[in-house]
Amino acid sequence: MGVFYLKFKRRLNSIRLARALMSGFATAFLISGIWLLLSKLTVIDFEPITALYVGTGGLVLVGLFVFLICGKSDKRFAKELDKKFGLKARVQTMIACRDEEGAMVLMQREDTESALSKIKISEYKFKGFWIHIVALALSVTVLAVAFISENKRDVVIPEVKEPFKLSALQKSELEALINRIEGSDMEEEFRIPMAECVRKLLLDLQKIETEEEMLVLVDSCMGDVQRITYDSSTSTEILNALWDSGDTYLRHLAKALYISDSDSLEWEDFVDDFQEYKNVLLGAVGEDNPGSKENLKFAVDTVSRKLARELENSGVPSDDEIYFAITDMFERTPGGLTAMLNVIDWMSEEEARNYLDSCLNQSGKELHSAVVLNKKNSNTGEMVMTRLASLFKVDLPMFERPEFVKNGETVGSDNGNDEDDSKDNANSGGGIGTGATFGSDDIVLDPITGKLTTYGELYSKYYAEMYEKLDSNLYTEEQKKIIKKYFDLLYSGIDKKEGQ
Repeated sequence: MGVFYLKFKRRLNSIRLARALMSGFATAFLISGIWLLLSKLTVIDFEPITALYVGTGGLVLVGLFVFLICGKSDKRFAKELDKKFGLKARVQTMIACRDEEGAMVLMQREDTESALSKIKISEYKFKGFWIHIVALALSVTVLAVAFISENKRDVVIPEVKEPFKLSALQKSELEALINRIEGSDMEEEFRIPMAECVRKLLLDLQKIETEEEMLVLVDSCMGDVQRITYDSSTSTEILNALWDSGDTYLRHLAKALYISDSDSLEWEDFVDDFQEYKNVLLGAVGEDNPGSKENLKFAVDTVSRKLARELENSGVPSDDEIYFAITDMFERTPGGLTAMLNVIDWMSEEEARNYLDSCLNQSGKELHSAVVLNKKNSNTGEMVMTRLASLFKVDLPMFERPEFVKNGETVGSDNGNDEDDSKDNANSGGGIGTGATFGSDDIVLDPITGKLTTYGELYSKYYAEMYEKLDSNLYTEEQKKIIKKYFDLLYSGIDKKEGQ
């Protein structure tokens, strides 16, 4: 090839490269600018930095594409030069005969080179140069606009918080609740901090402005009330320990000491269950078989060897009322059941039963006093939690109940469902809250608020109101008992066999 032809060829390749770069950068700036703008305006769900990757991809792909399509073969380029500069097919002839030799071919090449030498290389120009410049300028403008535009992703939209203001009704109800706590039968060491907890809630609720703050305060108060309630009642821990021992006699004792939500706190009702425990110790089966001193001796010996360990496993301190009363029933001297083992061989059957009656009558009243105090403590705490949940429409926590009650276990099995051994099986969660089971989950209309709600939520509200009235003097003890059993029945739902 001639020297001047090769110069024109290099000129072509330079223009080809410039066209590819300008097209690539124009495309890259345009699509990255649009991408960045859409990202900042949150039209697309991509971070602004991804515009860099998109632009780089556009530069490479478009630039390579343009570079490839702008390439020309020698034959095509020769035809272009002949036409552009009026060389009358000189360049095309030279390219066609480039592999041939001879005087005529040599003369033709010299003639073509002479003609090309008279043309300035700069006369072979970049077609559409200004179009590329304008396109590049416009794409840079788009990118600049995208850069200076506000990034909506960085704008923090303030969360709209529901307002809250303590209503006059809520305030009066909280004040009444504090008075009820202070006038309750709960032990003073628990009653005072519980009243202070609700009093602090009342003061704090008058200082806040949002529902979110209200929920935090109520949840904190509910947690404190629950903790105080658990601390004030040790019966669950002790009954769980007795039951977990697996010993029949200790399980019967746990059953006798459990007071369900529907049970009366009176001695007359408690003594019936305690009498059953005495019959278990005697091995009594009925009037024709009143039990023997041998059964009693075996039972007392078995229990006395296990009792101390199980009470210690409960984690309850030994000065606790229930802990002390149970221990005293066996270890009291004289008159305790353990002391009887030393003399029972010299007793008649009747004397052994009289001794047992005397011991259990004395210990039974001490135990009744202790478990009733525990129940009054827990009732007060549960009443407070129920009222708070009702006033502020929050979830009610699970009430503490012995595991054997919640699981419906019987004395003779690990997981039974004996009606006699499950006084409160229908409502292991205390009647309200996450442990409750309702007879219906229908959506119903609340006649007070005029809003649709679930049957369970509406029913819980009415139960809470009735629960408070039961502590007043509006009803007799017999009526209270009937009402409690009525609510327990409703909360238990209806057991249906499969397929019904």
